[in-house]
Amino acid sequence: MRFLLSLFACCSLPVFLWTCNSSPEKLDLSSNNLEGHWELTRGFRNQRETHTLHGTYFLFSPDGKLTTNLPITVQEPLPYELSGRTIRHHTSPMMTYEVLEFTDTTLIVTLSWHGIPFELHFRRTQVDTVPKYEQK
Repeated sequence: MRFLLSLFACCSLPVFLWTCNSSPEKLDLSSNNLEGHWELTRGFRNQRETHTLHGTYFLFSPDGKLTTNLPITVQEPLPYELSGRTIRHHTSPMMTYEVLEFTDTTLIVTLSWHGIPFELHFRRTQVDTVPKYEQK
């Protein structure tokens, strides 16, 4: 019995160490590292999960613009600024997102809209374009 326990421990250690090393890589928060398409995986309104934001995305382009389909702003590429852990999207009114977590695959931001707190969890996807904005 002791032999089997020792064998299990020896075999489990490499697997445990491998899983610890395969976690997402933390990156410096920069425009270059943000660049790309981010798809919402979970959304919270007033600390309660909401499914009404399903399909939400952020698209950070190389020219310093952010496109999102959040229902609180226009769906067209507009400039954004990154200052520390704050993203200021030049919409009208300006949207401010605070970055809680950022890795090579994960982006978690918070925002407040009319006093209601939101927390948005995104994952990086391979899609790098969205439908063109149609002016009416």
